[in-house]
Amino acid sequence: MKRSIGWVMLVFVLTLGACGAKDTADDTKAEASDGETLELRVGVVVGDWSPHYKAAEAWAKQLDEESDGKIKLKIFPDGQLGGEREMFEAVQKGSLDVGLLSSSVYSAFEPKMSVLDIPFLVSDFDEAEKLMAGPVGEELDKLLLANGVRNLAWAHNDFRIITNNKQPIEKPEDLSAVKMRVPESKVLADWYKELGTMAVPMPFPDIYTALQQKVVDGQDNGPILSFAAKFFEHQKYLTVSNHQYSPIGFLFSDSVWAKLTDQQKELLESTAAEAAEIEMQAIREFNETAIKSMEEAGLETTYLDGEQLKAFKETTTPFLDDIRTVAGDELMDLVLKEAGYESQ
Repeated sequence: MKRSIGWVMLVFVLTLGACGAKDTADDTKAEASDGETLELRVGVVVGDWSPHYKAAEAWAKQLDEESDGKIKLKIFPDGQLGGEREMFEAVQKGSLDVGLLSSSVYSAFEPKMSVLDIPFLVSDFDEAEKLMAGPVGEELDKLLLANGVRNLAWAHNDFRIITNNKQPIEKPEDLSAVKMRVPESKVLADWYKELGTMAVPMPFPDIYTALQQKVVDGQDNGPILSFAAKFFEHQKYLTVSNHQYSPIGFLFSDSVWAKLTDQQKELLESTAAEAAEIEMQAIREFNETAIKSMEEAGLETTYLDGEQLKAFKETTTPFLDDIRTVAGDELMDLVLKEAGYESQ
C-alpha cells in the first residue's frame, strides 16, 4: 500500500464528526430532456475524506466527460440530506435522486434484506465481491426495485471488528467479561447477549463519550469508522473478527429513473460500475490503513485464525432460523449456497 493513502486518510478522518441529519431532501430537479442539462443530487452520509464520497466524485467527473457536460451530479456529504434511513426513504419517494447507502438500513424497508446480516457470511473482500456480483446481488437488486429503489452498482461499506479495554478477544467466552455498545442490528445485539455480553444499545454519536467515561468497555464497528471517530483513544484491544460484512448500493430513485432517456440510463449505469470499482479498491486500502494506524496507536491486535473463527461462527448458527423466517427459504438457501456458508 502506498503510504500517501494512509496520510491522506489520517489528515481527513480525524476531522470526522457524527453524521447526523442536517437537512431534509428537497424535491428532485431531474429532467429527462435531451436538450437540457440533467442535474442529479447524490446523498452520502460520510464526509469528503471517505471512499464513498471519492466514488461519487469520480462518478460525477466521468459522467460530465462522457455526456459532454449534459449530466451533472451534485454531491451532498456529511449527512446533509439526512441519515441513511432518511435518505433511503427520500430515494424511494423520488425527493432524492441518488444515495450511496449501506445495507445497514435496507431491512427496515425490506425485511428479506436481513440475509445480509448473517454473521460470518463472508470472510474477506474477495468473497464479498464474488457474492454481490452473482445471483445474490441480482436477487437483492430485485427486492430493492420492488421498493422503488434501483441499484446501479454494489460496492463495499466495511467489515465489523471489535475493540475493548478489558482483555484480548480470542474466543467467544472472552466477550462475557465485556460491556459492549451494540449496533442497531437485532441479529448482532442478540448474538452478543447470547454470548453473555452486557449489551448496551447506543446511538453512534454517543460512543466516544461512553468509552471515555467507561460507561461501556467496548464497541463494534468497521475499522474505518472506529479509527475515524477516534474510538481507539480509549481502547486497549482490537480483534479483527470480520464478523459481519456490509455492502453499499448506488441507489437511484426508480420514479426519477423512469423519466430519463435510454442514453442517460446507459451512461449512468456504465459510469456507476466504474465508480464502484474505484470505491471498492479505496475501501480495501482504507480498511488496512485504519487497522495499522490503530495498531501503531498502541492497540494490541488479534487476528482470528481458522479455528478461532470456526468457534465464533458456531455461536451464530441459532440465529439463522430467525433470518430464514423473515427472508424465506428460497433466498436464504441461495445466499448460503453462493457464500459457501456451512452451518456447524
